[in-house]
Amino acid sequence: MATEVESNEQADPTTPVESRKSWWDERTGWSSFVNAVFRRQVPAGLSWWYSLGAATLFVFVLQLVTGILLSLNYAPTPDTAYDSVLFINSQVPFGWFIRGLHHWGASAMVVLVVAHMVSAFVLGAHRAPREVTWGIGVCLLLITMAFGFTGYLLPWDQKAYWATTVGTNMAGTFPLIGSTLLRLLRGGADVGAVTLTQFYSIHVLILPLFLLSLVLAHLALVIYHGVSVPPGIWARLKGSYAERYKHAKEHGPAFWPEVIADDLRLSAIIFVILIVLSVVAGPSLEARADPTDTAYIPRPEWYFLALFELLKFFPGSLEWLGVIVVPGAVIATLFLAPALSRGVERRPLKRPAGLATVAVLLLAGGGLTFAAAAETPPTVVVEHGRVLTSMQLRGKQLIAEQGCTGCHVINGQGGNKGPVLDGIKDRMTAADIHFFMEKPTALNPAAVMQPLIPPLTHEDVESITQYLLTLDSGTTAP
Repeated sequence: MATEVESNEQADPTTPVESRKSWWDERTGWSSFVNAVFRRQVPAGLSWWYSLGAATLFVFVLQLVTGILLSLNYAPTPDTAYDSVLFINSQVPFGWFIRGLHHWGASAMVVLVVAHMVSAFVLGAHRAPREVTWGIGVCLLLITMAFGFTGYLLPWDQKAYWATTVGTNMAGTFPLIGSTLLRLLRGGADVGAVTLTQFYSIHVLILPLFLLSLVLAHLALVIYHGVSVPPGIWARLKGSYAERYKHAKEHGPAFWPEVIADDLRLSAIIFVILIVLSVVAGPSLEARADPTDTAYIPRPEWYFLALFELLKFFPGSLEWLGVIVVPGAVIATLFLAPALSRGVERRPLKRPAGLATVAVLLLAGGGLTFAAAAETPPTVVVEHGRVLTSMQLRGKQLIAEQGCTGCHVINGQGGNKGPVLDGIKDRMTAADIHFFMEKPTALNPAAVMQPLIPPLTHEDVESITQYLLTLDSGTTAP
């Protein structure tokens, strides 16, 4: 009889709240999860550096949400991709804003992941027992870069098409397997419909699954090992690792609400910055991809500029060194950082070799990025009221590289050894201009000008021709 009464009490919907919570906990273990994640103590002395991980997680969630919203109105085919993006920008309510958040969020992800890894290394959080946590962090950095690479093809504009063409060409430099790898990456010989479909599937299906799995594993290890103690405080503690860590947490704050409030503040600041960038700058969108426009100068996203600049040091047959060996050595160094960091000292100033390595990597990456950015032409150039095409812009650059203004007046500037080329379209046809630059003496036996081929190609000469055709007589220098 007593058993029957107890059974009825458990099924009674009017049972006290405490009993219902107990029923839920028995079946889900919810309170244990909440205690482990939110009600844990963390060491004292944490700074805002320790909030970078939470800020990175926030931006990842933002990318996930905005990516889902964008995919609702996107069709991944060459015939519809560009129009889909135009539709999102102009027709979908707040579509331009969502795309702006997603665009700038990609850059924020790269910055935050790198900053989080740098802070973890400087604070010695990559050492035992957190080696696996660090290794997962390196994997998260690589996946973040893969997101950027697969994502910027999706708008299917000029920048997307040609940057992807150059980027995938790098795969062809791998010894022995280069050609096979290139075809696998593109789904064929050239960047086309299959490439776009593959990149879209990787970007919205495969990479999110990998990243989400690694993020969960990373968070689980952070909870399991606890937040690393600031190195200054750690050096003053005595005893075994467990004893020192326990003592560090005695006077530390609780994760909820103290620490999570600091995390939310940094995330809110980053969110405001992304909103401002989305409203003021917005995402770029160039002309529709034109595979026949071979004069277009590829401009990758800023976080790949260092790699593109690095290739200039390894021309021709040595390109594979800049594509494989140097980046591979950097990635290997990141994975091996815990093993290469000898000793137990975690204070930054007591680890000059480690700090010097980080400084060299950051200075090298930053220097290559700034050098590439300085040499990268703008997306749109307006000259004398005309918007130059990519071919005309290339022609202008070639004129500067070849020093043509040493003899000719071009765009209102130059010497007087040769004829003024401003307004040459009124005196010669495009075909004659092109032919003269290839074989000057064929049209004028007294010409002292040397043929431009070689060192230039027929495409280069045509680019110069197209630029000269934009100049009117009496053009003044801008």
